[in-house]
Amino acid sequence: MAFSRPVIEHFAAFEAQQNPLDHARAFVQAALLETPLEKRAIAGLMLAVEEAVTNTIRHGYMYGPGRLHVRVRSTRQWVSITITDNGRAYSFDTEAALDARQLADTGRRGGLGQYLMRKVTDQVEYRRVGDENVLTLLKRFRPVAAKTLLKSGLHRRVTWTGTIVLAVSVVIGAWLIERQTAATATGEFFEQWSQFGRTAAAATSQHFLNDRSDAEFDQLAIGLKSAYPGLDYLIILSGSSTARESGQLRIRAHSESPEFVHEVYQPPPGVPTGQDGRWLVKAGNRPVYHFAQSVQIDGRPIGMVAWGIAESELVARIQHERARIVRWSVAVFIAGVLLILIGSNWMARPIQKLLEALRTASTRGVEVSAPTAGPDEIREVVAAFNEATETVAQTHRQMAERDTARREMAASEQLQRALLPHELPKADGYEFGATCRMARQVGGDYYDIFAVDPEHWLIIVADVAGKGFPAALLMTSFRTATRLLAPTHRSPADLLLALHEFLTAHHPAGPFVTACCALLDTRNHQVEIASAGHTPVLLRNSSSHTIARLNPRGRPIGIVSQSEKGPDDRPQTLTVTLQEGDHLLLFTDGASEARSGMGETYGLSGLETVMLGHPTLNAPELVESVVADIDRFSAGSTVIDDLTVLAVRRAAASASGFMSHKSEQADNAPVRSQSQNAIAAIL
Repeated sequence: MAFSRPVIEHFAAFEAQQNPLDHARAFVQAALLETPLEKRAIAGLMLAVEEAVTNTIRHGYMYGPGRLHVRVRSTRQWVSITITDNGRAYSFDTEAALDARQLADTGRRGGLGQYLMRKVTDQVEYRRVGDENVLTLLKRFRPVAAKTLLKSGLHRRVTWTGTIVLAVSVVIGAWLIERQTAATATGEFFEQWSQFGRTAAAATSQHFLNDRSDAEFDQLAIGLKSAYPGLDYLIILSGSSTARESGQLRIRAHSESPEFVHEVYQPPPGVPTGQDGRWLVKAGNRPVYHFAQSVQIDGRPIGMVAWGIAESELVARIQHERARIVRWSVAVFIAGVLLILIGSNWMARPIQKLLEALRTASTRGVEVSAPTAGPDEIREVVAAFNEATETVAQTHRQMAERDTARREMAASEQLQRALLPHELPKADGYEFGATCRMARQVGGDYYDIFAVDPEHWLIIVADVAGKGFPAALLMTSFRTATRLLAPTHRSPADLLLALHEFLTAHHPAGPFVTACCALLDTRNHQVEIASAGHTPVLLRNSSSHTIARLNPRGRPIGIVSQSEKGPDDRPQTLTVTLQEGDHLLLFTDGASEARSGMGETYGLSGLETVMLGHPTLNAPELVESVVADIDRFSAGSTVIDDLTVLAVRRAAASASGFMSHKSEQADNAPVRSQSQNAIAAIL
């Protein structure tokens, strides 16, 4: 594919994950909005980009780690979007037609994405270069047809009125655009040089780490100044946090005055020593923006980078934008005057009819009817306005649809909350605590606690694969099936098998579900646990102050085995006995897989630390402590998964309990020994 030299180019890299897909979409949309493309064409390209990126995440990396590189280039004639990844190679047929009959017969969606890309673009190209997939989408701009100029006159009053209105509109518009442009240019200016500071700090940290010589530090400072035009000076400082606080930072390199090397650094007047930020200072008779950035290794301060940018650089950038706005304003004004003069050639009566029709359309949103008299060009104007009116009406319809979808989503969220227990039940001698928090408005996490009979309580925590509205719909169906099947399937393993049969029968192509099901016997103080590919259950023993990870084997619900059904398809069951003060903690992977701002995983060890550190908390307090610790750990990171935590604690039996504490210990002693052996065998 041959491309001409691009005029504007945008480039960005993203993690190949579902969450950064929104950032990639926003990046491409922002770049396309700078082109002459119509909104409909931009929407089509956005669908093609989303399809390409989603396919790469799903099939190229198989939801594993990876990166995507997106490049948007545009000229006066076309815009191209290039998506590069290192995932698995795939086939892309740029010529094959879509066989609708075959799709209907097979029920498969294969080929729809490629067909969509070909329909919304003018050219699609796929190449495998080395170990990279390179997909390029090209869209040409639609040429604007020249309009025939009219050659008659109109009343002078209309001409002057239109000219004055145009002049006022252009001045106000130019003033508003200038304010916004100046603010944008200022923000981009500071962001550009702040990014430079981060780059310089990273390069400097490597020099400190490798114990470079003074000459190499000096070469680094001079090289960075040469590589960044507009940089007034660059100073590399060394010193620990103590040196920064005491004002004893020493100059390691100076792009303008190398003779000051190893001397104590004296910041410009008004600039605090050892503090990051920017300040407007005087350098001689010139105002200069002075920046400072810390240099760290493994979080330990080892120095700073200070640099200056003349204020004139920002002023020149703003003045350049102002000059461009003035040129465009003058051009718009001249074009507007010409159009007013051309419009003055129209006959008064047809224009009056046209104005009346336009007022009707703007107030009622109806199509304009062309005047029966007057030049043919007026009919063309009416046709063009009809197209614009339809576009506006379609936009309003889309806004109404979005509002409807938003209300439906709010109603769905309220419905999903209603499906979760409003109040946790009370069982004699036991405490329950639980919370469920969705990553989006609705999600796929679910928990429930209810009595099967007066002595047996069913406890279940489940996680539907995926997030958002589809997962919430499946969770609703899953919850209904659980309530209906529980009375006739007393064993947790039997219940999970029944739920698997229900899901595969009613949602054969839907996502799978992981679940942990437990049956609590409040008389014998035993808990029978079965899991369907879910996270382990944590048991804190009050007497030994230890944590056991209970993780019975079981396949996720909804995943059909390739082999015939056999004994391995039945979930494994584990029975344990609870002593007074013991805690059980059930949770979804939103808890154990929570990530910090540095990308670290919370893990089972984080949950165990909270349980061991708070042995006297009741069940609701333990849940609150776990969630609070997860929030503290993941502060600064994006929430990407639903979070559900459920705790069970055996407390002292009430006076109306089934048996005394002494008889419970006597009856349960042999059973507790068997459960401990079962835990040891699994672990």
